[in-house]
Amino acid sequence: MLQLEVSKMDVSLISSDEGVDRIAIKLVSGLTGEAEPSLSLTPSQARALATELIAAVNRAEVKNSLKTSPNLWRRQGEARPRLATAG
Repeated sequence: MLQLEVSKMDVSLISSDEGVDRIAIKLVSGLTGEAEPSLSLTPSQARALATELIAAVNRAEVKNSLKTSPNLWRRQGEARPRLATAG
């Protein structure tokens, strides 16, 4: 797997003379400051990538909040039920 330390990302729309639109994503390396190879995606590919990125970010945020949320911690010996009971 290729891993880059990205300091800057440039996303732009490229339209050809034939009317074909592409989304270009250019990454700049944080280590060298040099432009890395860019991606050229169709709108549907870019939408799929955006959806996957949003889902991955949501999973990471939930995972991080579960690690650090004091509301999820219990004190030693606390015997309160977690859910309310009917009746």
